[in-house]
Amino acid sequence: MDKKIVSITVASAFSAKHWHDKTLNEAVHTHNFKYEVSLKGPLNEEGYLVDFRSLENFLNTLNAKLENRTLNDLMPAPTTENLAIYIFEETAKVCPMVYQVKVQEKENYYAAYAR
Repeated sequence: MDKKIVSITVASAFSAKHWHDKTLNEAVHTHNFKYEVSLKGPLNEEGYLVDFRSLENFLNTLNAKLENRTLNDLMPAPTTENLAIYIFEETAKVCPMVYQVKVQEKENYYAAYAR
């Protein structure tokens, strides 16, 4: 039987602050980050990839770690690009089917990381 490959995406959001003290030279400021986590793989016997709710529950747990945090405490260069990588790697620890994370810093500003 031919296994169909599908993808699903769950969106989430959190607020966090960061600063840049090198080239960008920005003071501490807050963003309301929105992001999407996408998984890809074959359908299981019941006809779905992963229960949306289980991915959402994981993202809620991740959001609790990020909400109102200073991102500089989590990563040396807290850019939106590095945040996409961070979310990807945290998700991959529990869900190896993750293939892309897209983070929105503000309207019309996105960074994505895919593997």
